[in-house]
Amino acid sequence: MSFTEILIFLLERKKYSIGIPFLAGVLGFVVAWILPPYYKSEIRVVLDTGSKTMDMSSLLKNAVPSNLLGALGNGMQSSENEDLYLEIIDGRDVHLATIEKFRLDTIYKRAKYKETLIKQFYKDIKIEIDELTGVVSCAYEAKNKELARDLVRFIVEEANAKYIKLRKERALQTIEQLNSFKQSIVASADSVSEHLVNFYRDNNLLDLESQLKLTIATLASHEEQINNLKINESKAGSDNSTAAEFRKRRYILEKETQKLRGEFTKEYVPSKNSVYINSDWAVEKLIEQERLEANLKRIFMTLEMIESNIVMEESNAAKNTPIIQVVQDAYLADYKSKPKRVLWAIVAALISAAIIYSILIISGILKDEISCEEKTRDSLKKIFKACLHK
Repeated sequence: MSFTEILIFLLERKKYSIGIPFLAGVLGFVVAWILPPYYKSEIRVVLDTGSKTMDMSSLLKNAVPSNLLGALGNGMQSSENEDLYLEIIDGRDVHLATIEKFRLDTIYKRAKYKETLIKQFYKDIKIEIDELTGVVSCAYEAKNKELARDLVRFIVEEANAKYIKLRKERALQTIEQLNSFKQSIVASADSVSEHLVNFYRDNNLLDLESQLKLTIATLASHEEQINNLKINESKAGSDNSTAAEFRKRRYILEKETQKLRGEFTKEYVPSKNSVYINSDWAVEKLIEQERLEANLKRIFMTLEMIESNIVMEESNAAKNTPIIQVVQDAYLADYKSKPKRVLWAIVAALISAAIIYSILIISGILKDEISCEEKTRDSLKKIFKACLHK
């Protein structure tokens, strides 16, 4: 049995092999013509999520010292995004609202339960997003043109209303969290400020940086005077009253210099009666002061950012502006989307051809009109007899 033999066998029976598929195609075409037409309407929108709240976790990490993060919480994520709207528009609540609005239970009459009704409706509604442009399309097919148009409009508007409501609720939650963060940061600012005040009070300081500069200038002056006294002492000789006076003045300056720059005890604190301080001690304290001031500056910067976000979230909570911008409005279709008459004709012809060709080939094998191995023919006869056996 070869393909050529089978082809010749079928062509010799054109009445069946060609006629019946042709008639089936014509019948499919007629059925598609008789069936009620469906019309498709589509609406295309782009999402405008507006301003977004700053990611609080990254804000705190960048603006607040690490030892304060524990008191400020783990941060929050932005609540507004396109995925949220897509979840809403393709969600159960919107679908149920649409079904109830347009009494779709009168269209999907076979659905006895809500879940079955939603599943049938979900097959007919097509919601997609273009990854490149971000445009969301919503399409629906129905026998009623007006129904298809009004339904897709309702879906995007209902999703928009639910999104605005959810955005307000989340904005209020965000404001509450931000205010909680604000209170923690204000408490931290008070603590660091008090620490800085105690730092100055406990160390008898007025202005550490200015005092250190004054001390360094005084040390430079002492050094210059000491060098001049050494020169004058050398010129005056060693055994006279003038040299002794120079030496006495030099010792006094050297002792003062040692107080201003030299080793200091752990208990050292500058005198309240003088603005001069030990320079080595002051350098260590200056580093500590800069660290405290840097922490305080970061805290105030974070506080400013949080207050800005609170204002923005309060604005979001008060907004009623739509999330969607219509790119292409829904329309009344002037041509049906299904059934496709040509497609029905082709499918009917192909199905009937497959059935007729199978019957003719099996019949030809059983009647020895098509050459075949004896075992294959016997097997087919046994199967055929088994099918006819009662």
